Amino acid sequence: MKLQLQRPCRSDLLLVGVYWLLAAPIIFYSYQHQTVVPRAIATILYTILLDSVAVYLLVFGFLPLALARLKPWALFGGLVLFVLVDAHCYWLGYHLLLDPKPLHWHFPVILNAVMQHTQSYGMLGILLAGKRYFDVQQRLLLTQKAQTESELRNLKAQIDPHFLFNNLNVLRVLMQHDPAEADAYLTRFAALYRFLIRHKDDDFVPLSDELRFVDEYIYLLRHRFGSAYAFRQELPPEMDLTTRMVVPGTLQLLVENAIKHNTGDDDAPLLITIRADAASIAVVHPRRPKRTAVDSMGTGLTNLRERYRLLTNQEILVTDAAGTFSVAVPLVALATSWSTPQQLVAQ
Repeated sequence: MKLQLQRPCRSDLLLVGVYWLLAAPIIFYSYQHQTVVPRAIATILYTILLDSVAVYLLVFGFLPLALARLKPWALFGGLVLFVLVDAHCYWLGYHLLLDPKPLHWHFPVILNAVMQHTQSYGMLGILLAGKRYFDVQQRLLLTQKAQTESELRNLKAQIDPHFLFNNLNVLRVLMQHDPAEADAYLTRFAALYRFLIRHKDDDFVPLSDELRFVDEYIYLLRHRFGSAYAFRQELPPEMDLTTRMVVPGTLQLLVENAIKHNTGDDDAPLLITIRADAASIAVVHPRRPKRTAVDSMGTGLTNLRERYRLLTNQEILVTDAAGTFSVAVPLVALATSWSTPQQLVAQ
């Protein structure tokens, strides 16, 4: 077993310094009644040196080994050796400084030295080990946050190409058959794309903005499909749409999926309903699968699921019944929507 000692950081040294500034006067007061002042000062310095070395070896040496679970038998042997050497140093040092009588080693003396020195450096060890644990947890949280932000950036990077690709295909078809309608479609499409660009770095947008965005998108859909698809909104009249937040593009993606996978007809339009309550908003429609299978990798819904999981720590709810399909996503309160992903609470 090779004991690799970690280096204490500046805050570790600061903690040790503050501890001894507070502890040294108390130790000096207890020693000055047993010996002269110079010997008491020497004893304090020896205490500071021996306790600091003992805590350093335990917290920065043996504790990391224990956490890594490297060769338990060797770790145990090292700890036993450390305790014996430490006890001898403690008893010998204090004997020379405070009691110059001949020293006789026997088991009770060694056991007493072990107990007394453990009490001596125990508080400092607990403080420093607790601080190290806090530092590790803080680094872990920062790492998780960085990973979450990286995943979100990757997911956001998939949105624009996905939206752009689908709508450019529509525009290409319209330009071949109806240039005037293609021009109107392009104008509306440019407005929609500006919305995505404006909010590309946002985790959330107000539900009111998202509903305006999907209304513009529905306008484009009606130009493309006529009356084959019908749309309805069922929103509680008392709901404040500006204080409920959703991931940008949520409703547009769910409406797009509904049309992509289900057939509509002018005589029997497919009704797509946007329904909300205090906790969630859902896109609901009858199941009318298209006769020709749609070439789809499910990227959009998977992307949306991952973003809500990362940002709210909640899952979107997909209900695929015999005659109805719906996707419900959580609504996030405005007061919590700008917190870290782990702190967001869906209302």
